[in-house]
Amino acid sequence: MHIVLVFLAVFIALPLLAPLFMHNGLEMPARIIYLSYSHFCHQFAYRSWFLFGEQSYYPLEEASIAGKMTYEEAFKADSTDEELSRKIIGSEKLGYKMAFCQRDFAMYSALFIFGGIFTAAGRKIKRAPFILWLGIGVIPLGLDGVIQLAGNVFGFFPYQWESIPFLRTLTGSLFGFMSGWFLFPSIEMVIKRNFSASLD
Repeated sequence: MHIVLVFLAVFIALPLLAPLFMHNGLEMPARIIYLSYSHFCHQFAYRSWFLFGEQSYYPLEEASIAGKMTYEEAFKADSTDEELSRKIIGSEKLGYKMAFCQRDFAMYSALFIFGGIFTAAGRKIKRAPFILWLGIGVIPLGLDGVIQLAGNVFGFFPYQWESIPFLRTLTGSLFGFMSGWFLFPSIEMVIKRNFSASLD
């Protein structure tokens, strides 16, 4: 568990370091992080947190968030150009995006938090029931993503619907925490069982 927690801490910290490096003029290490994490996350600028700028996020117009400069206004970009959104890092005025989207950052952070709780409790927390993991962790995440996909891509609704940072953070956190609660005690049980079998 200590190895897992160290790995998660580094994995979560690097996307935070990317905007910090950009803000301080260290462009090369920042771009290496962005490139590396592009294999784990879509990095859409309109679904990412921004640091050191005017706003912490720049939502799409269709998200209809009052009082926020939209992604289209801030970056003079077409919202349908996904490749451009991936490439946008930010600027000194607008800030620089994290190398993780809002949902992924919440998910891995919550996984780390449960791992810390599990370790502090002596790895004695029992595994969450499968139905609890499914109902609290998986279904809200799935609904948030599927409804957005159904409306925006397949046109199942009379309007496009874009999830908001609060929902992405909430569903990502629930999934990460519940997955940790289901996964880490399961691994602990397997290790103990195998250890006991080896002693026999």
